Amino acid sequence: MSDQPLQSESITPSTQKVDFSLTRKILTMTVPVVMGRYAETTVEMIQIFMIGMLGPVSLSAYGLARAFTRVLFTAMMSISRGALTMVAQAIGADSMEEASAATKQAFSLLLGLSIVFGAGSLALSPFLLPTLTSDPEVIALGTPFLQVFFIGVPFMTLNRAITSCLQGAGDTRTPFFLSVLSSTVQIVVSYVFIFGHWGMPELGVVGAAVGGLLGRSLATILGLGLLYSGRLALTLLPNTSYRFDWGVAHRILKIGVPSGLQGILRNSSGLVYLKLIAMSALSTTAIAAYTIGHQMESILRRTGQAYGTVATALVGQHLGAQDPEGAERNGWTTIVISVLTNTLLVLPVAALAKQFMAVFTTVPEIISTGAIYLYAIVVAEPFSCASNTSEGGLRGAGDTRPPMYYTLITHWLIRLPAAYVLAFWLDYDINGIWAALVIFSVVQAFLTVRRFRQGHWKTRKI
Repeated sequence: MSDQPLQSESITPSTQKVDFSLTRKILTMTVPVVMGRYAETTVEMIQIFMIGMLGPVSLSAYGLARAFTRVLFTAMMSISRGALTMVAQAIGADSMEEASAATKQAFSLLLGLSIVFGAGSLALSPFLLPTLTSDPEVIALGTPFLQVFFIGVPFMTLNRAITSCLQGAGDTRTPFFLSVLSSTVQIVVSYVFIFGHWGMPELGVVGAAVGGLLGRSLATILGLGLLYSGRLALTLLPNTSYRFDWGVAHRILKIGVPSGLQGILRNSSGLVYLKLIAMSALSTTAIAAYTIGHQMESILRRTGQAYGTVATALVGQHLGAQDPEGAERNGWTTIVISVLTNTLLVLPVAALAKQFMAVFTTVPEIISTGAIYLYAIVVAEPFSCASNTSEGGLRGAGDTRPPMYYTLITHWLIRLPAAYVLAFWLDYDINGIWAALVIFSVVQAFLTVRRFRQGHWKTRKI
């Protein structure tokens, strides 16, 4: 445990739920996670910039295709989240053998499921984009992107599993370096294949998918080698097996499946949300604005998700060490720091919304529409950050069902109906759809933080 998360904390009174003396430790763990996620977002932003040079149709094709890839990605990550919790609690209990067994079992489950889901998605790829758009050019450009992406699903999921298990062990630096390597390869390869440089074929939108496939594959191979090297906080031991073990698999799935269903609910609602955007009066312009603005939302959202990952690791490690009060203290402190950080991050976005949009497009309608979307993000994100971080704390205890229910309520029963009513019944059109983002974020933050405050998770066993 390179970050030594369990030392020198017993002096803090158990009644003190927020302890800012933990700030340095929390930030030391969080910054590499944030930077790794920013590297991934940077890849998307650069790809959008390059694809934007091909025209609005190519940009819309990329945006719609990415909406489907996010659904599959989130579904496959459920096992990684379960493994993160189990590794964190095993490290807290000082059992490298349990941590190794959980990691190997997660790899085996992910590899099998990713092959099945990847193959199924590949077969369905011609039918996906027509559910969101009737534009034949968009469908023709976006479908091959999906096909290449689905081929690389096993590498994508194993790469994320490696990252999650290392983070559960308290090592957030190694995943960061792997992410930088993967992102660099993705950017270079995307540039070469999108535009056809260095004698390579000009693939347009598909070139971005080729870059993702090669970048993640390289990071996966290197990450596996490091896990066997014995130099990291987590080591794959020879006396643990990749063979199916229902006892370990059941514990991983018990944590991960609700988290995965939550992700499916969240991202599938995002597809319907995107459909509503496409139904607005601006349609293609609104989709292009969403595609660009969503990158800034991803940057801010990934900050909250990074704090959530750290909350999972810290809460899990302390519960594994039989220290529920330390788990609660670390959880609350991470929540408070995350909201303060995110509040500071959204201020420049509010001031430079139109300038950010103008980096990616010169079309005035897209800039003005996207700027209003960014203003909605500015209001919503501190609440979303509180939700993501408290959810991470609950995940560290294996308490993943309530957040799943909250996602069902807020995304499907609040955001989508609110967007539809505001846009089409009250005639606010696309601005009403943006406003729904704020409404559901506030409600989800309230529900998730309240669940963490109740403290039932402290006695939960996985």
